[in-house]
Amino acid sequence: MRIACFILLLLPVLIFGQAPGCPNIQVDDETVDCNNPCVDLTASFLQTGETTSYEVSSIPYAPPYPFTGGTPTFVGTDDVFSPVITIPFDFCFYGNTYNQLIIGANGVLSFDLSLASGFCTWNFSDPIPSNPNISGPYENAIHGAFLDINPAIGGDINYATLGSAPCRTFVINFNAVPDFGCTNQLITQQIVIYETTNAIEVYIEDKPTCATWNSGNALIGIQNIGATQGICPPNRNTGPWTATQEAWRFTPNGNPNYTVEWFDNSGVSQGFGDTLFNICTQTQDNYTAEITYTNCNGTIVTESVTNTIFVNNAAGQIPSLGLIDTIKSCTTNVIVNADNTLDTYLWNTGETTSSITINQTGNYILEATQGGCDGDDTVFVSIVNADIIENNSVICELDVIDLNIAETNTSVNWSTGETIDNITVSPITSTEFWVEVSDGITICKDSIQIDVNPLPIVDMNGINEICNGDSTIVSLVFSGNPPYTIDLNGNIELYTNNTENFIVSPANTNTYTINYVSDINCQNDTAKTYTLNVNSLPEPIIDPVFYEIYPGETVELFGGNYMNYWWFNNADSLLSQNEILIVDSTLTSYLVVEDLNGCIGISENVIVEYIPRVVLHIPNTFTPNGDEHNELFVIIGDQIRSFNMKIINRWGEEVYSTTNIEKHWDGKFNGKPVPEGTYTYLIDIIGEDKRAFIKTGTINVLY
Repeated sequence: MRIACFILLLLPVLIFGQAPGCPNIQVDDETVDCNNPCVDLTASFLQTGETTSYEVSSIPYAPPYPFTGGTPTFVGTDDVFSPVITIPFDFCFYGNTYNQLIIGANGVLSFDLSLASGFCTWNFSDPIPSNPNISGPYENAIHGAFLDINPAIGGDINYATLGSAPCRTFVINFNAVPDFGCTNQLITQQIVIYETTNAIEVYIEDKPTCATWNSGNALIGIQNIGATQGICPPNRNTGPWTATQEAWRFTPNGNPNYTVEWFDNSGVSQGFGDTLFNICTQTQDNYTAEITYTNCNGTIVTESVTNTIFVNNAAGQIPSLGLIDTIKSCTTNVIVNADNTLDTYLWNTGETTSSITINQTGNYILEATQGGCDGDDTVFVSIVNADIIENNSVICELDVIDLNIAETNTSVNWSTGETIDNITVSPITSTEFWVEVSDGITICKDSIQIDVNPLPIVDMNGINEICNGDSTIVSLVFSGNPPYTIDLNGNIELYTNNTENFIVSPANTNTYTINYVSDINCQNDTAKTYTLNVNSLPEPIIDPVFYEIYPGETVELFGGNYMNYWWFNNADSLLSQNEILIVDSTLTSYLVVEDLNGCIGISENVIVEYIPRVVLHIPNTFTPNGDEHNELFVIIGDQIRSFNMKIINRWGEEVYSTTNIEKHWDGKFNGKPVPEGTYTYLIDIIGEDKRAFIKTGTINVLY
């Protein structure tokens, strides 16, 4: 039973005499009672990280230090950097550690000591981040607000170190310094850097805009060495802007440089993190939240706060729920009753009534309320259940069946002699199995009859070999109780008779596998296979399929090595049964062959074409002298389909042409006899055999 209590959490309010950028931690007061006896303790603190990167945020305008009273610098001097100034603590900026800096007269701090006592630019226009140059903004520097101001004619620039380690601050004030281009406008601002946290704050009391000088450019921001990283508040990058009583904080947000740890009143760690969850207590207790900062120089800074938890038992009383500790039963549906006078009920089963019905052994937890307070209690219900759970009371031969008792018990005894909760049996014939279970007090018994059916059988028969394209009958013979279902090569088939046939005509050798056979009762998973070898058809190839022969020629047609041959013409008349067919005339034929497997193959048609040869007779001289002998250049040809002749003189001039072999040259050109001499002929011929060739030579003209 849980003890009723009222818890009052009193947390001291810490008043820090430190600046807002210093290490700190605080835990607010909490109040608890019996309805809410637990509480989460949450600490608030300054969250910082490594200086590899920064975030900028707006903060309330509350300058932590006055604008006057510090060590003065730049008295009567404009546009210069101060000499090197030493700060009494290590300060990290963009991953580097510094204890010296310089102050620029135009509202900038720099860690680049090479600029000491040198010129401080005023004429800048680039934003942050930007590549550094002589016109700014400056790398490795804090700008805030950076603009052209003139301490030579008024105002005060001073600095001071305040506080004590590990929470010192370095403050730089620009108090009532005139704007260079508008000397009636005064700039008052403060830059603060913090030890340990490495936070940076900028406070702007008043920053008017002088649009007539340097375009009114001003900025608030920081950037690293090389100007590859930088950050500015919104709308405060380079450009004209006006501000009154505004403040910004630049907080390192790299990997956290702090840890928060909680301790109980014995000093034992309770965990890490911002929040310590679900703290419950029945006695006065103390918890301490401790934050540890690791400074950039390796030093450790620790701050802590302790709170006290008080217990008030008069606040309420946890109700009594009326549950007994243990309930035992040999049957299911056990009813568990709680006190029925309580206000609300919630069981771990999800039920919300005073009584619940239980069917499983286990712990049952009740949470209830009465008069605004809550309580809880637990009852253990033990159910001894001997019921046998089985998959099926009818099995097939060779099958196994799991027999399981409904719940685990102390003692188990099966009729098989086994003493475990779950057994596996595989009876050959129908058999009764029983079990006794006990929790040491009560013995319960259950039994079951397992009936066994025989397995069906199927055989496959048929010839072993066919040719491609042929078919054969496969016979199936069943034993069992029809109808039969088989898985044949992944296809489910149904048969109603004890003998069935089916026809197959596979394109390739195929194995028919019956993966299982089922009858009305059982399924036999013993696979049966039948392989039918399919012989491929021979493919006689006569290459090429077209032949040309000329007078006196023959061609031998051969189709490969086979057992038998039949040569046919295109009229399907048998020509020969020899391996080779000799052809001496035009013929279209094909070959039928039979291989050693008795398979028949047919070739493609082969065409043999008899083609007569071209005959051409060309003289080498003719005498067109008018004596009526050899007056013409006559070419005699046969088996010519196309004829084209040109005659050219020795200067390459065409003197005669014709496409008709029956037309003869008379030795004239343009109606006049050509000079005696030698002339060249070029003849293009296509014969009746469709072959083309060129014939060239010379002809002598004599008179």
